[in-house]
Amino acid sequence: MVQTIEKRRGASIDGHAVRRRNKGFEETHLALIETAVRLVSEKGLEALSLSEVARVAGVNRTTIYYHFASREALIEEVREWSAEQLGRAFASSQSAEERARYITRFVLENPDVVALWTEEFLSPGRIADRYPAFDAMAAGFERHFTTDPRNEGMDGQVFATFLLAWAMLGPRIYRNSVRPDVSIDETVERLTRTHMAILQQSGIVDM
Repeated sequence: MVQTIEKRRGASIDGHAVRRRNKGFEETHLALIETAVRLVSEKGLEALSLSEVARVAGVNRTTIYYHFASREALIEEVREWSAEQLGRAFASSQSAEERARYITRFVLENPDVVALWTEEFLSPGRIADRYPAFDAMAAGFERHFTTDPRNEGMDGQVFATFLLAWAMLGPRIYRNSVRPDVSIDETVERLTRTHMAILQQSGIVDM
């Protein structure tokens, strides 16, 4: 993407000077996305605009339009950013408990951002096309269930769907509609403990 932009501007893509510009472009691009994420988390998606992101990030309107052709393009990049954060957590080398705690807190602290991703899950089409790890996760559960008599009748795809729904929606439902009086820290711990208990009872993680 960056090389395409440099070619369009007539710049050479060889040599250290362009690599420095590429790095600067990527750093600014990420900073703008992270600014947009913060604004969405603080004010909601409706309040997001290119001009507001430019103002908060301290860049001019020319710069923001250089990176994003439209508000919709920016929203799409925010969606991809949130998917990457959660995708890294699902694929992390950390323990199952650490991953569950991270995902729960991320969902609670970035509800409007996460909503962009969950909207993708609720749309028609194969989930694996939008979340490539799904098939491998479901297949892993299926292999486990067929070798553990405690899980007779369990379906790997259904269980994978359940875990994604729990991870994306469970924290918000509990926090907003069940125990709004409980702090985010306590909510994270309660949900993580229950999440781990479910995995332990299914034999997916050790007691």
